[in-house]
Amino acid sequence: MTIDAREQTRSRLIGTMFTSNALSSTAFIGTVTVSSLVAEQITGSASLSGLPNTMGTVAAAAGAAILSALSFKFGRRRTFAAGLALAGAGSLLAALSVALNSFPLLLVSMMVLGFGWSVSHLARFAAGDLRPPERRASAISLIVWASTIGAIVGPSLIGPTSNMALTAGLDPLIGPITVGVAGFSLAAFITFVGLRPEPLTLTIAPEGEQHCEASPLSEILTMPPVRLAIVAVMTSQFVMILIMTMTPLHIRGNGGSLGTVGVVMMAHATGMFAIAPITGRLVDRHGPRPLIVASVAVLTISGLITAAAPRGNIAILVIGLFLLGVGWNFGFVAASTALQIGLPTANRLKIQGAADAIMWTSGGTAAAVSGIILGTSSFTVVAIVGAVCALAPIPFIIGTRPRAETRASG
Repeated sequence: MTIDAREQTRSRLIGTMFTSNALSSTAFIGTVTVSSLVAEQITGSASLSGLPNTMGTVAAAAGAAILSALSFKFGRRRTFAAGLALAGAGSLLAALSVALNSFPLLLVSMMVLGFGWSVSHLARFAAGDLRPPERRASAISLIVWASTIGAIVGPSLIGPTSNMALTAGLDPLIGPITVGVAGFSLAAFITFVGLRPEPLTLTIAPEGEQHCEASPLSEILTMPPVRLAIVAVMTSQFVMILIMTMTPLHIRGNGGSLGTVGVVMMAHATGMFAIAPITGRLVDRHGPRPLIVASVAVLTISGLITAAAPRGNIAILVIGLFLLGVGWNFGFVAASTALQIGLPTANRLKIQGAADAIMWTSGGTAAAVSGIILGTSSFTVVAIVGAVCALAPIPFIIGTRPRAETRASG
């Protein structure tokens, strides 16, 4: 295969992952946005409403580690397709849990969905591996940007699909969940058919790299840029999940409709994904550290704005949740890039699954904590706690000097 042919093939593979992630993000948002509402409807308790997302994110942590390892053994094409098919099965079980009014089945469904959904996040690393270091952040951000389609389409379908389900004599919450079944199934098919040849065969290794065994994970984690990246992605996920999970309940509790929930969540998801190409270019040009600093600032501001929103003031919630998404985007793209640049291929492959496992665990913890805080206090307190937690990366930012990061990434 000529150099030009290899580049065209890499671009096509990235395009396939882009399409798959656009579909799977639509599916994910359609199911997860209403999961807390389903939990509250079945149990009658706001304190338990965050548990489905907790189970899903804990399962995603396991999925990130296990499916990442399996992808290097059996190939990314087969592993990614299997994960997406599994997520579709989880959405189907979620719909069944609503019909049967079964909270245990809802928890199982979210675990199955979360485990399989983890491959959608691993796809960003697969895309990054297909580009040289100076273009890696842009490749990662392109896969993140694919979720913009889900951010717009997913929430906008909540109202119409709910009405369709109601017209059909079904619980209206089943409607958005059916989007998950269809989206994940189609994404799995496209991945299995289109992700050829195997992406691992076209991975770009650092110049002059010789084949060597991966370093122990404990040794990789002692590198300051890696530590900063892990803390940044963990904090971004924690703060985002903490506030986002309880927002639908806050809106419904103040008389808002499912359509209103969809508008606010669409603004949030748009902030998470729409600016990704800009973020990628900034990271490629300036390095991950400045964007991680920006992430801390934006997440803190978003938490404070959300906390200050009067009851039922949707306009302020839209601004706060949009900024929450932007702050997450900065931290997610920058940290993901920092975990790839300057590392030998073997170490890159080893840290990817571990990083996502940590990220998902952080998100699962946030989902559980958010429900407890809302049940015992208020949504305002949830947002304030998020603003405070957003400051966690500051000591690691101070401890990672720009010059040191440049050497690590060069």
